[in-house]
Order: sequence, then C-alpha cells, then structure tokens
Amino acid sequence: MLRSPTLSGLLEAVTEKYELPSERIGKVYKRCKKGMLVNMDDNIIRSYRNEDTFHLQLEEAGGQLLLTLTEI
Repeated sequence: MLRSPTLSGLLEAVTEKYELPSERIGKVYKRCKKGMLVNMDDNIIRSYRNEDTFHLQLEEAGGQLLLTLTEI
C-alpha cells in the first residue's frame, strides 16, 4: 500500500519494507504482461488499483539498484 500514489511514494514503500538505502535506487521499470518494459513515472502509478499485484526484481548495476515491477 502506498501513502501517496507517486513514484516517490512507491520508492519510499519499497525502501522501508526491504530496508534498502533510498539513495541506491536508480531506475524503476514496469514490465507489462505482454513483456514490454517501460520507465515508471507518476502517471503510470496513478493508473493502478489496490488489487494490482507485481513481482519485484532488484538488480545491481553500476553501484545502483534497478527496480523492475512485473505485472502478474
């Protein structure tokens, strides 16, 4: 659950839940069910409903963490 339906709200929730340093989060991506990968922004996050679920994947690249949310 997000406190605010924004990219910063998503990052805050993920970093708190998984005890990650927020300064290490680089890009945040969304992979749709058809496989297309897009860079997340506030507009994408606002379009989600409370019932939407995702698989979360973290990858390290160049000292930063890349976060990918895949629709399930």
